[in-house]
Amino acid sequence: MKLVEQLRGRFGVEFVLRVLGVASSTYHGWVARQAGPSRREREDEAIAAEITDIHTASGGTYGGPRVHQVLRRRGIRVSRKRVELPRA
Repeated sequence: MKLVEQLRGRFGVEFVLRVLGVASSTYHGWVARQAGPSRREREDEAIAAEITDIHTASGGTYGGPRVHQVLRRRGIRVSRKRVELPRA
């Protein structure tokens, strides 16, 4: 999508999308997400920060189940599977 952004001034968005074989709805959805993250993405960032804090404070020994317990004690209610999602 960044390529489309770079070339849009020279060739126009629709032409670049057609050449790349990308649906215009895909591009426009990407533009909307760049404008502002969704509520879920903002929550995921906050939860990831908490998980990192808990994991670091444990000396790197706490895994998903213990991190989930600590989050619950802190009043953060999320599913265990959401805690165990791989973080990028």
